[in-house]
Amino acid sequence: MTYATRHVLLVLGASLLLCPISGCGLIRHASEQAQEEFTPLFESDPVRYSVEILIEGQAQDASEIRAAMERHSLLVQMREQLPDGIIGLMRRARIDRENAVKLLHSLGYYDGSAETNVEEPKDKGQSAKVTLTLIPGPQYHIGRANLSYHPTPEPLPPFPGITPEPAPASLPLQEGEKAEADEVLAAVEDIPQALHRSGYPEADIASTRYTLNKTLKTLNADVVINPGPAAVMGEARINGSDNVRPEYLQKLVTWQNGEPWDDRRIQAYRRELQSLGLFRFVDVKAAPSSLGVHEAPGDALKLPVLVNVREASFRTVSASARYATDTGMGVQGEWQHRNLFGAGEKLTLKAPFAQDKRGVQADFEKPAFGSRDQKLLTGASYLREDTDAYETTALTAYVGLERKISSDWWGSIKALGEEGTVTRGVKDEYRYASLIFTLRRDTRNDIMNPVKGTYLQWDASPTTGYYNGNFTGISTKATASAYHAPFGVDWLVLAARTSLGSFMGADINNIPPSLRFYCGGGGSVRGYSYQAIGPKDKYGDPRGGASFHEINLEARFRVTKDIGIVPFLDGGMVYEDEFPRLFQDFQWGAGIGLRYYTPIGPVRLDIAVPLDKKTDDNGYQLYISIGQTF
Repeated sequence: MTYATRHVLLVLGASLLLCPISGCGLIRHASEQAQEEFTPLFESDPVRYSVEILIEGQAQDASEIRAAMERHSLLVQMREQLPDGIIGLMRRARIDRENAVKLLHSLGYYDGSAETNVEEPKDKGQSAKVTLTLIPGPQYHIGRANLSYHPTPEPLPPFPGITPEPAPASLPLQEGEKAEADEVLAAVEDIPQALHRSGYPEADIASTRYTLNKTLKTLNADVVINPGPAAVMGEARINGSDNVRPEYLQKLVTWQNGEPWDDRRIQAYRRELQSLGLFRFVDVKAAPSSLGVHEAPGDALKLPVLVNVREASFRTVSASARYATDTGMGVQGEWQHRNLFGAGEKLTLKAPFAQDKRGVQADFEKPAFGSRDQKLLTGASYLREDTDAYETTALTAYVGLERKISSDWWGSIKALGEEGTVTRGVKDEYRYASLIFTLRRDTRNDIMNPVKGTYLQWDASPTTGYYNGNFTGISTKATASAYHAPFGVDWLVLAARTSLGSFMGADINNIPPSLRFYCGGGGSVRGYSYQAIGPKDKYGDPRGGASFHEINLEARFRVTKDIGIVPFLDGGMVYEDEFPRLFQDFQWGAGIGLRYYTPIGPVRLDIAVPLDKKTDDNGYQLYISIGQTF
């Protein structure tokens, strides 16, 4: 190393050693530069704000516009989630301005615009103010609304008893109506849906053209529909049914072979399969036209229906429990097989074990018996009942048919026989046979927790038998219930039920105690013990009657998603006469219930007090069960 080289290195080394002491300019400059790079450019603390929505001009539906904007406003919906600084607030305001213009256009204000103004808080801790101003301008109306088909729809062959609706000749839009986007689009989309119900399963929108006339302030629509081939309904091709026999599913089809295509039949068949409890997946759809056939030259295309299912487990084991202060604790085990012989046959075995009822019960259903809408019903039970009114041990058997008359109506006929012993002070034998006719109408939206709809049932049972002598008579009973949500949502449901019955033609002393009418208890008039209302025998026990009348009223308040409160009023009376004296001599009970809503139905806890308390009535009654009272 030369002398000059050593001298240069010495000078550089001394300079580096002196930098920390003297404050090296190069290092100091780099440090200041780094510090400047990490200095925040704006405040990023959360900002509170208020929102004001203004509608400028003379729009007739200004309040509706404001309400719609509030539903779609990011500023309103996220008011509790504060934006990160004023920049975040301005970003929300910009999105709302864009949403406001889209909203105005959707409501028919195609010249509409919007403005936003963000006022920053003057002092720390104060709220910013955002003003969103919508300027609707004139509202557009429907002008020209043309509908055309390309190609022209093929004619459908005639079918006995079915005449499909003709292809729509025009759009369901009236000249001069408000040109609201949702209404216009829905009207256009309804055309293919109507064709799917009228013989053209592949109908689709070929093209749409919407134009605005700025001078006349009108919206013009020109729509072209491709109807696709005219088709009739063919066979159901079932895939995925391994243990359920396909011929059983074929029997349940909701259409006739060769009838004009109707998508409603497809939807009804899908609902039918879903209701069986046999499948965890059901898909029903039209086959593509490439799979269709023309059975003869000139015939319409016959399209099969593709049915894909995945089977569920057919066996279930369940248990339920109930408690009431009058009847005590009760449990019931249940085993069910829903596909016993491969055609949806349902066998249900029950074993109730409670203070008032113990034994075994078997019920069997054979669906599609003779026809798709008819069931064979049969069953038997061996039960011991122990109540204040009587003690019975009986063997019961029945067989019958139930038929679906329409979408809401059912009818059934059932032959039932019972033989056993009954103890009321002394032990007696009894036996009887009944032919039970039932007519039922059910429009409830949910059996376990109805919110709307009605339920009606009428039973008539000619009966003959022996108890303290031969007897023959006819027992009738009618029940009606209704459910109404006055505000359109289920946070309040008003429910009412009334029942009445009569046993005519037989002396009360010859009617077996299990066939008489009783009132009182959890499913009747709450607040009174089970069967306690009505005539008493010389020992003070319920005697039962030849007729009765009951009424139940409830107001079901849903406080939260899972919790509800139900105040209720019940009333009823049992009469020794053959015909009930409506609302006369009623005993009333009132109380309040708690509901805990679960996916399988509400868990019910009711506490009730008698309003017409007798000396032998308790001060209150408590009931715990699953499902609404009615």
